Amino acid sequence: MKPARMIQDRATVYRGTVTEPDRWAALQPRVGDVILATPAKSGTTWTQSIIAMLLNGTSELPEKLSVMSPWIESNFSELENDIAALDRQTARRVIKTHTPADGWPVWEGVDVVFVFRHPMEVFLSIRKHLKNSKAVDEHAMLDEIDGALPYFLNSPFDPEEIDRDSLGNIVEFFLRSVVSDRHKRRLVLNYAAMSRDHEGSVRALDAFLDTNASDELIAAITEATKFTSMKAKASDFAPEACLLYT
Repeated sequence: MKPARMIQDRATVYRGTVTEPDRWAALQPRVGDVILATPAKSGTTWTQSIIAMLLNGTSELPEKLSVMSPWIESNFSELENDIAALDRQTARRVIKTHTPADGWPVWEGVDVVFVFRHPMEVFLSIRKHLKNSKAVDEHAMLDEIDGALPYFLNSPFDPEEIDRDSLGNIVEFFLRSVVSDRHKRRLVLNYAAMSRDHEGSVRALDAFLDTNASDELIAAITEATKFTSMKAKASDFAPEACLLYT
């Protein structure tokens, strides 16, 4: 597959505790690759798994998801390892990001998938995630609800603190990614709708990505990406590390 040509550079630089924007410079997408862009805790791993299976034509991935599909701007892993993992793949690849779409280039021939979730569901999911984490002892989102909720609702949006868990970040992510219409070749999905019609969401992704999956493969991917199935193989699907957002 040939390298994708950049047709528009990023418009905004986003930084954070985890986000290192300079890592994007090392990425050379190929025509047919997919960028999956979501706010945190918005169905990222679920959608990422479906896309990776469709692109590889199998419900059994050859490597762990976080290796095949790195979170490109995250400092959780060595950049050289992420790029090497992408380079050795011969099929189309899916690259994960939590950066709004104006924070990375537009490439010709690269598809973009956005997934959004109701902000209050994101709030509750973050709290559950942090409470189950062994790596985080103190965090504003772990406070009692009368402290955590105002933090989530009122923390200001700041491109220099893009990893902060806040309603402002989710709203700006949507405005800068979808309302701006920066990427023309895109699919926007809603987590609740995906949950109501799992197989339909697999078919929608298949149609958008032109992967031409058979009915048998659609059924196999739907089964493999049920929450119970993914939980049973948690080590294969787990993200890079515990999110340490502040």
